[in-house]
Amino acid sequence: MGRNQKQDVKRKVSKIESRVAQYLDDLSIEYVQNCPVGKYNVDFLIRDTYIIECYGGYWHCDPKKYEPDYYSRGLKCEAHEKWAKDQHRQSELESMGHTFLVLWESLINSSPRACKSKIKKLLTPAEETIIL
Repeated sequence: MGRNQKQDVKRKVSKIESRVAQYLDDLSIEYVQNCPVGKYNVDFLIRDTYIIECYGGYWHCDPKKYEPDYYSRGLKCEAHEKWAKDQHRQSELESMGHTFLVLWESLINSSPRACKSKIKKLLTPAEETIIL
């Protein structure tokens, strides 16, 4: 387990979540994993404000791989319905004051550098960004 990581014992940590936990550890970022926020459980919560979600290509119907009318037998819905559900969840969490980052499985598996860059950007408030 990573730094200050708490895991919900009811839920198994996926491979992509383990990779993102390692990226957070590499960046020396403290986090809570599989954390309840309101009525939801989020993959990572940082500083009680920032949420990182790891979206698996199959379980979240990666739009780069699936057409909107693709029917997922595992989810028992079409891809566009899953996208709408995910967007509603994200909107509710953002309305509670959270800043949200989705990392897709394809990026997590192919580019640790890009994932770390997105995480750093998430945690750097715009007013601290220096434009040269």
